[in-house]
Amino acid sequence: MTGRARGVLVSPSSPPAAAATDPQPVGNEAVLRRLIETYHADRLHHCLILEGPRGVGKAAAARRLAMLVNCDGPAELLGPRTTPCGECWSCRHIARGEHPDIIEIGLDPERATPIISVRQARALLGALQLHPFHARQRFVIIDPADAMTQEAANALLKTLEEPPTRTGFILITERTSDLLPTVRSRSQRVRFGPVEVERVAAWLDLDDPRRAWEAAVLSDGCPDRARELVDGELDRWRQVRDELVAVLRGPTPERLAWTEKQARGDRDAVRQRLDRILDIVSRLARDCLRLEAGSPSSVLYNADQPELIAAMNRRLGPAGVARVDAAVAEARRELEANVNNRLALDALLAVLHRELGGRA
Repeated sequence: MTGRARGVLVSPSSPPAAAATDPQPVGNEAVLRRLIETYHADRLHHCLILEGPRGVGKAAAARRLAMLVNCDGPAELLGPRTTPCGECWSCRHIARGEHPDIIEIGLDPERATPIISVRQARALLGALQLHPFHARQRFVIIDPADAMTQEAANALLKTLEEPPTRTGFILITERTSDLLPTVRSRSQRVRFGPVEVERVAAWLDLDDPRRAWEAAVLSDGCPDRARELVDGELDRWRQVRDELVAVLRGPTPERLAWTEKQARGDRDAVRQRLDRILDIVSRLARDCLRLEAGSPSSVLYNADQPELIAAMNRRLGPAGVARVDAAVAEARRELEANVNNRLALDALLAVLHRELGGRA
């Protein structure tokens, strides 16, 4: 069982392309530096929770820490190692996801629902009975840790509290509160925050600086999310936004036909579409608040549509924005509760149409 090639142990998704060759995260350097200092002081907790927004670089930081701890490169002359060499056998294999002692667990590819199953937890426990093959310290990276079922988490509790020799856990999540209290109590929380928009835009290093900036703003300072946006999601996001605005301006039958189309198809694809629509509506509303507060158009999520945001802001006002925001939250709750997708989307668009008076 090596690296990411562990079948049931491992998420079917691959890490971001940049992480596959260079897991150097952008931003949150002070957080990673404190982790490294804690390691050198022999105080690194055996079970870390890396918490922060999706795409902010938590997984890259976890791999970076594993690389540094296990780096076999020449020692640094002026004190303890602060960066991995990136060239030794350990660094190269960790960066490629092929190190036998860096175990990454993701969603169970054999389950329709997005979970980390008890079957995966039991397989992991079996793997941990073996001694580390090469690593100075073996790491188990569970991402997303909040996808662990209660049975999976309970199966791992004793090991999280008392891991095998030379083994540490890194749990990655957007919200620590989504983890079981029994897991939280056995772990140390490390918070990752959004990266400055300017740094994300520079990191993207695009020929089109405006596109880089817009992706960085829309990513909320999350580099991996910004990379997804420039790789095609930004264009798709705007296309769906423009469709939404058009149907809100049109007659009711067109709106209902559009929601039916969005709610039809493969369950995962439908959920992705609906999540995108909720994100679009939420960001349109937040842009209204930013405009009301006098923020420059360059920091708007929809900076390419300033007239649209100005018109929506005139129609909604702060009270209308609050009602739209509440409708988005209600739609999210209904989708989480597996309420009919079409009904949830119809209800949201009905609120939008009413609040905007059919003039988005």
